[in-house]
Amino acid sequence: MQSDEINQLMHAAAQDAIAYAAEQHQLTLDGSAESLAVVDTLLSALHKDQQHRQHSGEMLFTLCNIIGAYVGEVFIKLVGGEWNNNQQDQSAPYIAVTFGDKEFPFASVCYHKIANDDTISLQDYVRQAKQNAMQ
Repeated sequence: MQSDEINQLMHAAAQDAIAYAAEQHQLTLDGSAESLAVVDTLLSALHKDQQHRQHSGEMLFTLCNIIGAYVGEVFIKLVGGEWNNNQQDQSAPYIAVTFGDKEFPFASVCYHKIANDDTISLQDYVRQAKQNAMQ
């Protein structure tokens, strides 16, 4: 997949996250740094749902990828970087934001917050990622 294709795919996925948040949770994602607190609210709701009735693997994968795409688009807008299709492990390729020699797998962080640990904050993760990217 070419760089332009990945960028278009992730931009479209971020738009899907915006629509999903609005339609299913009545939350507004506006592309700002402040909207990352809203992402944490959304992921906490999904974590709570996951504890009561597990999402299907496909649904969880989709949610993590669209929300991770949204977070990545915000990061790129605020800090810079680009989407990268990491295929080092052919059995588990993934798309992450790269900035310099650093990689930020936002979809993976979303997954861990929904499935495992609601105390994870995407807003804090992005803040730390921004600091790491600037070093």
